[in-house]
Amino acid sequence: MTPERALRDRRNYIFKTWVTPTLQAAGFKKRGIVYVRDLGSVQHLFNHETGKINTAGKSSFTTNCGIHVPGVRVLYWGPGSVESKAPQAADGILNVRPGMLTPTGDRWWELTSSDGPEKDDEVGQELLRLVEVAALPFFDRFRDERAVAEFCSQPRKKEDRFIDPREDTFELFFAAILWKRLGCKDKCRECIERERSKTKKRYGAKTDEAFFARFSCDDD
Repeated sequence: MTPERALRDRRNYIFKTWVTPTLQAAGFKKRGIVYVRDLGSVQHLFNHETGKINTAGKSSFTTNCGIHVPGVRVLYWGPGSVESKAPQAADGILNVRPGMLTPTGDRWWELTSSDGPEKDDEVGQELLRLVEVAALPFFDRFRDERAVAEFCSQPRKKEDRFIDPREDTFELFFAAILWKRLGCKDKCRECIERERSKTKKRYGAKTDEAFFARFSCDDD
């Protein structure tokens, strides 16, 4: 067995032993590396992310939480955009590393070929605690489209400052799309007008103008 395969198997063991039972008890099902809780109009996604620089004897990883609402991103980006058939957490219209929701901040774990077996259980216990104190409470805040729309419509609280998108242009457009779906045209128009009224340069002016041109809160 190669060192890379051995480290991957250890990571899989950690998740299977320490994370999977808790997520399954909360209604998640595993799809590849992604744990998915499908609530109909929204999907909760949890998966690991490996570091960009790994060696044969060392591997690092972190975890991500995503709130996926089918159709919202492709509607914003317009013709030619394609929705992933198997989205990961980073594809969610809201996504965050759960450690960023805690006072300790972002958390990465490193496995090395020289670790003893106690290291895997130590990492597993830390992962489980992060799932319990940060990931699951985050997911429980967004159980339907209305909860996501409300969040994207309101000023960001300090404790939520690391939840993407951190650029409020995207938030307002996503909120407008969701409010229209929900039949709340007044709230849809409010989000659009807030974005139009900005005096500072918007994040992606050309994309925004194209969205303005094809989107109307009053269309059926």
